[in-house]
Amino acid sequence: MKQIVTILLIVTSIPLFGFNFNKHKKEQDTTVVYYNDLSHRLLIKAGINSSFSNLSIINTRDNRELIIKPLGQVSIAAAVNYKWFGLGVGIGLPPNEIEKNKKGNTSKLDLQFNLYTKKFGGDVFFQNYNGFHLSNPGNTWKSDTLPQLGKMQQFAVGATAFYIFNHNKFSYRAPYVRNTIQVKSAGSWLGGLFFNLDAAAVDGGFVPFDSLLINLRDSFPVYAYSSSSYGLSFGYSYTVVISPSLFFNATLMPGFGLKNVSLETYKFEKGKVVTNAVSSKSGAAGRVMLRLSLGYEKNNFLIGATFHSSQGTIAIEHFEFKPGLGSFKFFIAKRFGQK
Repeated sequence: MKQIVTILLIVTSIPLFGFNFNKHKKEQDTTVVYYNDLSHRLLIKAGINSSFSNLSIINTRDNRELIIKPLGQVSIAAAVNYKWFGLGVGIGLPPNEIEKNKKGNTSKLDLQFNLYTKKFGGDVFFQNYNGFHLSNPGNTWKSDTLPQLGKMQQFAVGATAFYIFNHNKFSYRAPYVRNTIQVKSAGSWLGGLFFNLDAAAVDGGFVPFDSLLINLRDSFPVYAYSSSSYGLSFGYSYTVVISPSLFFNATLMPGFGLKNVSLETYKFEKGKVVTNAVSSKSGAAGRVMLRLSLGYEKNNFLIGATFHSSQGTIAIEHFEFKPGLGSFKFFIAKRFGQK
């Protein structure tokens, strides 16, 4: 009888021991520091910023693609971060004259607002570009000067808001604001909402009037398009801490939702250009956001680079419009204040 009682005591004590062990382990896990919040210390950054906006159009009937780009430009940028406050400014450098003569001039207004807290993240952007060129005019185009669309205007507005599920171990601010340091490798699922408004238009169409471009004009008889889309986005972000001073982050966040799109086209009748009725369509929408960050920090001096890209797909009739935008930033920084 004593042996049976002893066995029962041993068996019943195993779950209790396991419970106490797991409880102790859980308490230990909560004391592990995955990131350090240094937002109370002043952070000053300076660097260069190159933003881009382009438009790809595919004719699904003949599988031809039209790629339209603005003249690239580099800006000198500076930013400060302290606690919840952050401010950045940029001054565009004069474009290269050789590139300007080859691709035409581009004027642009590019505004961005970012807000990242421990649990939430948000991005808002506004872009207005004037002046583009065709980057793939075809083999019939022999001139070094690319076909230019000096009066073409592209307009984009977008906003995203997301929740960081594993915010106790993963900091989104660490790779993209740098007022937090990720001590141990960690990642998190992200979930939220997105909204985008894209539009482009030019008098005379997206392909200039030129005898060498007649085949392109036949494939892309487009004056203008506009699209609004909204929906849900869900993705993942992960930071690899390579060493105490070096890290790399990758974030991928696709979005799916609904869109409303309109299209203005034209046709040739008896040697004259005739405008078609405006086409409209509602349906499914998709968008993909990619972010990359690489950084190094030692003795409160920081150096790093970030890349951001957002690409959408808008289908109507036999055309697929793929507006894209993004930026590349390289910076150096200094952190001030007491730990």
